[in-house]
Amino acid sequence: MKLLLVCNHRDIISDTLQWFQQQHAVINDNNIAFKQHKIEILETGFGGFKVGFHLTECILKSHYNLILKLSEAHALMDSIAVGQVVNIVRDFPASDGNLIEDSFKDLYDTGYMHTAEHPHQLGGLVNKTNSYLNVFLPYKKVFSITSAISSHHATLKKIRIEKYKPHIETVDGIYFSYPCLWKRVSFYHLAAVIENLVTGEKNIALAKQELNKELIEIIQKL
Repeated sequence: MKLLLVCNHRDIISDTLQWFQQQHAVINDNNIAFKQHKIEILETGFGGFKVGFHLTECILKSHYNLILKLSEAHALMDSIAVGQVVNIVRDFPASDGNLIEDSFKDLYDTGYMHTAEHPHQLGGLVNKTNSYLNVFLPYKKVFSITSAISSHHATLKKIRIEKYKPHIETVDGIYFSYPCLWKRVSFYHLAAVIENLVTGEKNIALAKQELNKELIEIIQKL
């Protein structure tokens, strides 16, 4: 199969890249040949505009059987543990809109985006991918907000939790899912929780370790 791994910075999957070397995979820059797989790595950098642009460019140039994004995330529910790897199945635009005192109007509220229009499905930006379902079944399905400004800010956290009831937040998840949904490609977005903004627990090293452990298992099962 042809697999595209998307990450902001390849350091987040450095353990997996070392594992490929130990398995004597053929590695050439951002291309890896491993068993029956042809794997490409897309290092987008940070910033939603960069993620969206570079991913769209890749999608238009080549056909992939599956696109998989690996991210870090903050949990917005106390039931989600630090280090847990979750599967994002819906994204909300929590950055784009108008913040007025203690309320926030997003692109849906202002009428600039509508849930009835492509690429929305099931009433939102929802990932209905069921390819390789058994491989991804163990990962908790979550709703995520995309927020360039972190919910460490108490007022923003309160507004966002009340408005969206999200499980987690990422910095650019919607900029990844939107092009995939638009072009109707199979994708998953797995995020490892580096910090829980409700409990205050934080462990970046554990999150990275768990993300790579799960990624290696997924590659072996595909």
